[in-house]
Amino acid sequence: MDLLRSGLRGERAVLGAGLAATVVQQAALLALPWCVQHGLDEGITPGDSGRTVFWSVTTCLVAALMLVAAVAGKWWSNLAANRIAHALRGDLAARVGVLDRAALAPFGRGDLAMRVTRDTEMINAWVQGLTRWSRVVVTVLVVVPAVALLDPVLLTVLLVAMPLLGLLNAQFPGRYRAANERLSGAHGDRADAVEDLLSASAAVRGLGGEQVLVRRHGEVSAHVTRHTLGVARISAWWVSAPPALLRLAVAIGLAVGGLAAIDGRITVGSLVAFTSWMITMTVAVTVLVDLLVNRGQARVAAARVAEVLAAQPAVAAPHDPRPLPDSGMLSAVGVTAVRDGRTVLGPVDLLAAPGELVVVTGPTGSGKSVLVRLLCRLDDPDHGTVHFGGIDLRLADPEQVWRRIGVVPQRPVVLSGTLRDNITLDRDIDEDLVREACRVAALDEFIQDLPDGYDTVVGERGETLSGGQVQRLALARGLLDKPPVLVLDDVTSAVDAETERTILRRLRDWSPQTAIVFVSHRPAVVAAADRLITLAADREDMEVVGG
Repeated sequence: MDLLRSGLRGERAVLGAGLAATVVQQAALLALPWCVQHGLDEGITPGDSGRTVFWSVTTCLVAALMLVAAVAGKWWSNLAANRIAHALRGDLAARVGVLDRAALAPFGRGDLAMRVTRDTEMINAWVQGLTRWSRVVVTVLVVVPAVALLDPVLLTVLLVAMPLLGLLNAQFPGRYRAANERLSGAHGDRADAVEDLLSASAAVRGLGGEQVLVRRHGEVSAHVTRHTLGVARISAWWVSAPPALLRLAVAIGLAVGGLAAIDGRITVGSLVAFTSWMITMTVAVTVLVDLLVNRGQARVAAARVAEVLAAQPAVAAPHDPRPLPDSGMLSAVGVTAVRDGRTVLGPVDLLAAPGELVVVTGPTGSGKSVLVRLLCRLDDPDHGTVHFGGIDLRLADPEQVWRRIGVVPQRPVVLSGTLRDNITLDRDIDEDLVREACRVAALDEFIQDLPDGYDTVVGERGETLSGGQVQRLALARGLLDKPPVLVLDDVTSAVDAETERTILRRLRDWSPQTAIVFVSHRPAVVAAADRLITLAADREDMEVVGG
């Protein structure tokens, strides 16, 4: 709830205006039965046309005031709610953007999407409903004294119904919250299953794997359905039972009040007013139940959002980071990586001086991609150190590390959009630099042959591009900032030999003072190396050739 309170503090003025308007709206609504009562008792019953017209006009004015207040209250509450939801989405996106793989491991991609969308919408709905609490409060504060002035017996009917109403409402919040937590988890699981079904079905088609994904999606969808029905069952009783109790009180009050009107103890107008106010109380109770439901949903949603916002990257900036030089040598000394109690890399020593091409090779499972992540501090080694310009990377700001040491991953990400969007990542970069990066990556001729050139729209996740084209696009993206060190993880594995030789030659000419660490098993890359490091799968042997 701390997350919700902090969001509300920034919108106090807008919510205050919405609250004031809603109070006026509800006061006007409650004044309408009073106007009708006086119209009946002072105008229609005695046959006074003047008083009848007066109270008719007064009723119209009160209704108009209610309309204006309702529009204003709704507008201001929606404005505050959408601002808070927008801020939460921005905070979530910013937090996810800085979290590393270890921090994101507890969350699936589909589950994260649900936290950004469904959970923030639940918080939005809760904030929108905050001003409606005033309708419940104003109704109770006005109706109880008003009924007391009409007749003590009618007041007794109301006072007996209210504690019963409270006891009935107390049965549902805890059960609803627990059921909604299970439903939210099921929605996250289904979102992950949908993500897998959409992204992986093509890769496993023909192996029978697509049926496994479909079956998994069916299973988690069945869980969502079961938990949805569980929530609906509780909600159905919660929404229906309290208003039914008040309707029973209306029926009893009508019988008691009708006898009182026959005996002349109260007027017909008073009976009409009582019935109208009790109906208004029924509406207020329905609103109250909706608000309590929204509150339960918002608490669960806020806890899920706060869980992401509280996550911390495993690679963190030191309290007093040391500045890195603009250029320098990249070195790794005795670096070791341990995963789940098993050593997956090292110890490894590596040295890459400006202008050198250092190639890292080795069999599958020897830890080549793990080493890539350590060299650019996407992860920290369990033992050993990585230095740039003589400074331990753990002593520097990660943002500065990533500006000095660029990386092109083995499995690059392609975004929905144009080729230019994917290369520049929507940054304002000079067109000549973009074209030069594409030339070095041997992507320029392919783009020039396209009808729309750099404005060609690629499919979701690059489905319209081949594996080699995706690799070259990612390489061009990595070249734009001209980092002093460039780490390439098998970025030519899907290109033909001639294109690979072209890329190697152009990389050498592109920036003669850039240190390049190239992870690859391709013969052309190995042959071009100034220094070759061969990792062994048994972790006990590492061969360094050259330099």
